[in-house]
Amino acid sequence: MILSSTPRAGVIIPCYNQAHFLPEAVASVIAQTFTDWEIVIVDDGSPDDTARVAQRLIAAFPARRIRLVRQENRGLAAARNTGIAATRAPYILPLDADDAIEPEMLALAVAALDAHPEVGFVYTDVQRVGAERNILHTQPYSLERLRFECLMMPATLFRRKAWEQAGGFRMFGAAQGYEDWDFWICLAEAGWKGMHIAQPLVRYRRTESSMLSHARRHDLELRAQIILDHRHLYEPDAVAWATHVLSPAWSVNWRLRSPWHWLLAYLGYVALIAQRHPPLLLRAIIHPLFWRMPIPWQGRMRMLEHVLRFQR
Repeated sequence: MILSSTPRAGVIIPCYNQAHFLPEAVASVIAQTFTDWEIVIVDDGSPDDTARVAQRLIAAFPARRIRLVRQENRGLAAARNTGIAATRAPYILPLDADDAIEPEMLALAVAALDAHPEVGFVYTDVQRVGAERNILHTQPYSLERLRFECLMMPATLFRRKAWEQAGGFRMFGAAQGYEDWDFWICLAEAGWKGMHIAQPLVRYRRTESSMLSHARRHDLELRAQIILDHRHLYEPDAVAWATHVLSPAWSVNWRLRSPWHWLLAYLGYVALIAQRHPPLLLRAIIHPLFWRMPIPWQGRMRMLEHVLRFQR
C-alpha cells in the first residue's frame, strides 16, 4: 500500500468514557475501500482506559496512520478542533467513538467533494444501532430545511477549508449540545453547500446516556439558541419566539422543568412552523414530544410519523 505524505482524509475520533466502543470505530475505518486516510484519536481527559486502548490499536496496525492526542477534558467541540488541528488532511470526517462507517463511505464522500468544488460537506443516510434499530433516510440538502432541522449526523465529510472559514466547532451558545447543527449552519453561512448520498453508510448508536440523547431532552431550548446564534437567517417572529423562550424569567422555569412553560414554548414553536414552513409541520409537532420519550417509545413514534406521512 503506497500512501501519500499527506493523507487526503482525516478521521477524527474524540473519546470520553467510550473506550469499549473505540475498537469498532477504528475497525470500520480500517475496512474502508478508500485507503488514503489518517485516524486521530483524541483522548478528551477520559477517566477510563481510552489511552491504553488507543495505544493497543496503534500497535496492532503499525502500517496504518493512527495517532493519539491527549488533552484535559474540554468537551466534544474542543476535542474535534484539537484532532483537526493535528492533521493536515484537506477532508475531515468526525467520527464519534461509539459510531462506525460502512466500507464505501469515504470513497463515495471523497469522490463527491472532488467532483463538486462548491460543496463543503457530504452526508449520508444512517443505520441506527443500539437501543433503537432502523434506517434513517435523511433529506436532500436545503438551507431552508437546515434552519429548522439538522439534516446530517456527526459523521459527515467536510472540507478543512470550510472548517477554517467557519472558525471551527464553536464551544458556546447552541454548541453546548447541538454543536453539529450549529457547525453545519456556520458552513452554510460561509457560502458552502451540502450534498446528500442516499445510502445508509453511517452506523449511529442510540443510548439513553449518549450526548445527543441528553441534548435532545432540551430540544426546544437548544432550537431557540440556534435561532438567536444565527438570527440573520430567521424571520422576525422566529427570533421573537426564541428571545421569549430564553428570556431570564423563562430560563428559571426551564431549569425547574416547568411543564407549563415547556408546553407554551412547544405550542409557540408549532404555530411558528405552521405559519412559516408548513412542509415541516408534522416533524415540528412530533419531534419535541419524541425526544422527551424513553428510546423504546421513540421507535413507536417514528412508525406513527411514517404512517402519517404516507397518508398525506
